[in-house]
Amino acid sequence: MTVHTPQELKLTIFGATGRVGRHVLEQAVAAGHDVTAVVRNPGRLTTPVRTVVMDMRAPEPVALKSALDGADAVLSCLDPQGRAEHGIVSTGTRAVVEAMGRRTSPGGHQRGGRVHDAHARPAASPGASPAQGSSCSS
Repeated sequence: MTVHTPQELKLTIFGATGRVGRHVLEQAVAAGHDVTAVVRNPGRLTTPVRTVVMDMRAPEPVALKSALDGADAVLSCLDPQGRAEHGIVSTGTRAVVEAMGRRTSPGGHQRGGRVHDAHARPAASPGASPAQGSSCSS
């Protein structure tokens, strides 16, 4: 019987102090992953992790690059906290995807990537009922 050991990943979590993000952060750290939290207010962090402070309503390219450096996976938990933050999800996610498209691997090759939106409903697999949809959570 083969025993699989969980692989430590370097994760970047956007919105890591929000309603969903704080749970994602806690689970990632508990699973032993190396986490970078991108937050607007670092005082709301309850878990000590590498932190990049940024307001995703006006993302800064240099801070985005720093947050994404070496990430194996990027999780977006961006969520508006009120009407004043309308558009934070689209603006922030667009900036993250664009920054990911500019990343290069150690060999100088372009690296793409995917952003997982923690708020999105799982997509159903072809021929599956909605209850059998695929999800990135385990």
